[in-house]
Amino acid sequence: MLDTEFKEELEDGKVVLFCRNGIFQARFYKGDRQYIYKSLKTRKVDEARKLALKYLYEMEFKQREGLPLQQKSFSDVIDEYIALRQSQYQKGLDVKTNTSSQQQTSIHMLRQIKRVSKFWKEYCGNTGVNNIDNAVLQDYVGWRKNYYYKIDEEKRPRNYKLNPADKTIEWETTLAKTLLKYAYERGYRGTTQLPTYRFKAEKAIVRPTFTAEEYWKLIVGMRKSIRESKNAEWKYTKELLRDYVLILARSGMRVGEANNLQDKDIVEFRDEIGRRNFMFAVKGKTGKRTVIPRTSVVKYVERVRARNAERISAGLSRKVRSPKRKNIEEGDWFFSMYDGNKVITLIDQFNELLKAAGITHNRYGEKYTLYSLRHFYAVRMISRSVPIFDIARNMGTSVQIIEKYYGKQATPLTLATKLG
Repeated sequence: MLDTEFKEELEDGKVVLFCRNGIFQARFYKGDRQYIYKSLKTRKVDEARKLALKYLYEMEFKQREGLPLQQKSFSDVIDEYIALRQSQYQKGLDVKTNTSSQQQTSIHMLRQIKRVSKFWKEYCGNTGVNNIDNAVLQDYVGWRKNYYYKIDEEKRPRNYKLNPADKTIEWETTLAKTLLKYAYERGYRGTTQLPTYRFKAEKAIVRPTFTAEEYWKLIVGMRKSIRESKNAEWKYTKELLRDYVLILARSGMRVGEANNLQDKDIVEFRDEIGRRNFMFAVKGKTGKRTVIPRTSVVKYVERVRARNAERISAGLSRKVRSPKRKNIEEGDWFFSMYDGNKVITLIDQFNELLKAAGITHNRYGEKYTLYSLRHFYAVRMISRSVPIFDIARNMGTSVQIIEKYYGKQATPLTLATKLG
């Protein structure tokens, strides 16, 4: 609102001079019913007029030359973009949106954007967004590869990677181009064209998958670990991990999708030949879908539910409050920790299990992770001659990804079987 004590128009209304709390301000018209407000930081009206006209002439020059009217640093743009994606994520919690017509942001994507943005802020956050060009993006690659070498080892964050994978850098440079496109669409770069540089990973990284023998070692190791547990909470966590692993390996769900499952998302049904099974209504980075696991998960689902019911009846659960959504009643989460809380990650427990079983890496030195269970599912389904389209739809991915990342490990064996 303009201050009613003083108001003066300059240059046929292109500039409106007004006073707020004794300090002169100016409102500049930039076209299309849009305005720019600027504090002149003076209490003298004559000085305010001179400054206002000076800024007006500078603005008109920038408009003629196609320069941005408001200079924004890359860091400012990053903060604005993150706020937008945060808002999209928040709306996704509050209302049911049509994923085909409205953009959504998952919590996993939001975390990834925030994590990578820290690198870009440190690298060129103070640089004007209109000055980010091909050379800046290209030089980022070398800067990023040397990043952790310049930091003392004791100061490096947990789970850091000294040598980032090419696929990681490809994603990070793609995010930068997304940020620049966002800035361009809002006029922060004027008519400065967007950079065309693209870092392309030389080869796709395929997470390793367990062999049938290694998977059996994993099962044996889990059983042994449970038998040796004497503490009630530790035993509960190990039993949780066992069923978590078995269900992931038989459904192909993503880790985040499994963590977000609530008991109401799991519905029992019978297939066309009368077998009992459950369908999982999951929500992950590719939106909502229904996952149909192998029928062998029935006993594992029932075991998880029985354990949850026992925990609740014993009074071990509590209500969990979340600032981002309504209170979550005890028993809501399908995979629940000992106190009823949602599973955030079981990677540390899984790593200990792999270490005890002696299968932390495959023969090529590639480390196994929880996502290796998703790969194990895909490879097994391909080897059973299930159509790739059906596998891709159930896993929430594309046929191309199945062929590129999973098919390589299963197709030779399948082909050899058929040829034999």
